[in-house]
Amino acid sequence: MIEWIKFNKPQRYLDNEWNVIKKKAKIRVCLCFPDLYEVGMSNLGFRIIYHLFNEIEGISCERAFMPYFDLLTHLERKRIKLFSLETKTPLDKFEVLGFNLNYELNFTNFLTMLDLSGISLFSSQRKRIIVIGGGIANPEPLAQFVDIFFLGEFEEKIYSFTEVLKKYKNKEDRLKALSEIEGFYVPSFYREENSSLKKIYNFASYPLKKVYVKDLNSSYYPLRWLTPYTSIVHDRAYVEVARGCPHHCFFCQARAFYSPYREKKIEVVLKQLEEIYKFSGYENFSFLSLSLSDYSCIEELIDIALDFFKRKKINFSLPSLRVDDIVERLHHKLIRLEKISLTLAIEAGTSHLRRKINKRIDWKKFWEAKEILKTLPLKHIKFYFMFGLPYEEEEDLAAIPHLVESIFEELRKKLHVSINVFVPKPFSYFQNKPMEKEENLLKKKKLLLNLFKNKRYLKVSLSSIKRSILEAILSRGDRELSSVIYRAYLWGAKFDSYREFFNWERWEKAFEEEKIDYRKYLEGRGPFWWRHIIWDEGLSFKGSFK
Repeated sequence: MIEWIKFNKPQRYLDNEWNVIKKKAKIRVCLCFPDLYEVGMSNLGFRIIYHLFNEIEGISCERAFMPYFDLLTHLERKRIKLFSLETKTPLDKFEVLGFNLNYELNFTNFLTMLDLSGISLFSSQRKRIIVIGGGIANPEPLAQFVDIFFLGEFEEKIYSFTEVLKKYKNKEDRLKALSEIEGFYVPSFYREENSSLKKIYNFASYPLKKVYVKDLNSSYYPLRWLTPYTSIVHDRAYVEVARGCPHHCFFCQARAFYSPYREKKIEVVLKQLEEIYKFSGYENFSFLSLSLSDYSCIEELIDIALDFFKRKKINFSLPSLRVDDIVERLHHKLIRLEKISLTLAIEAGTSHLRRKINKRIDWKKFWEAKEILKTLPLKHIKFYFMFGLPYEEEEDLAAIPHLVESIFEELRKKLHVSINVFVPKPFSYFQNKPMEKEENLLKKKKLLLNLFKNKRYLKVSLSSIKRSILEAILSRGDRELSSVIYRAYLWGAKFDSYREFFNWERWEKAFEEEKIDYRKYLEGRGPFWWRHIIWDEGLSFKGSFK
């Protein structure tokens, strides 16, 4: 029996959330998130799949998260296997483990969770348990560890998946049956040959196409919102209003990953909002979309939602608004809010560079927006920029603090500025661009820090260059990287997404021991190891693959 009071944030490991599901069934699935509880429970896809699995007859679904260092060490010392939240069942007792692998810097956490569970890390050594991975654009670096990947939005094929589990009991039979269903990718059914992937068996699909929900209005959405009794990263309930993005920013992977752009009808959004409020007890709500202000009914939605939230005396936030829309359509709506937090993704300091990266912002409207922002009840405002972009010059960087200062002069409020290293991701239009060399990134980071020096009214954060380099390597990698990830794990790499725990030397040793030059993944030249997968019909096998 574990004394939870001895551990940091023990609520992470308890099972007493509001609306938690405990269900007995013949087939048991555990949904796993390779990060802390407060991060995983902020992931909408994780929530949707958890609830949807538990809606299916004969299937039960529980959850597991990466334990923090104190519990992790305790489990290792006491030789206790990692377990699920709901019933404290060891993970090796489940038939299927489903991992959300949406961030490359969580790859060693994924291996940690398997190892803590007494489960073989390599798929070729596992006889019974199926490890399925999703949420990842380029799965090749994890090909030796994961039995089967799902490409796309799992709710579209979850019933097909569970029917296979019910029909077949043998692992190989299950994998073969699943490989014949669109969206499922079994890495062991393919081999690397001449810098590309070839299928070993005729029944295996090639190329592989992602699956997406055709109609969000009829698609499943959890209404009995699982409400934690501890704070989480995004501590609110949210209703998804749209999926995908209608814009074509060249640096963005999300556009291809979540394409095509789809919307829910406003009556569906409002019905879900009322139901979630009724069953959750949450006092903070938000609407979710990659670009909320592009929602066709946004003005009507804000009007109705504001009346609803004021009547219920609950808080309401609007993320992902575009500057153009604040000027043209939304400022008369936003002024009705008691407090508002705005996030503006400007990305580059000059109009010239924004045109080069296809970030469409009407600059005249942006300056008009400064006047409008003064009239809004702003709680805080946050800006996002990047450095290390293709075509970037020193004047583009110098323009960033100038732009932010000009807004401060108008608003006289503390501003948050986040400046991240550009990472050329697969399936973005810039996937064939090289990553900026490390020495140049260091110079640019130093320049930005000097430009923002002594500006106390600004809270400025710049991303880690080494972590960004690792993210680029892992996102652009091939199957050869599986051995590097394994080696880095043996050296103690875990929680790499956290600045205080990241250790580049562990990864450097891993590359050296495996005799792999990581720089080849940063050059932007082919081969592109992900070209057997189609995430966006408009990009894959065309243009930037040549």
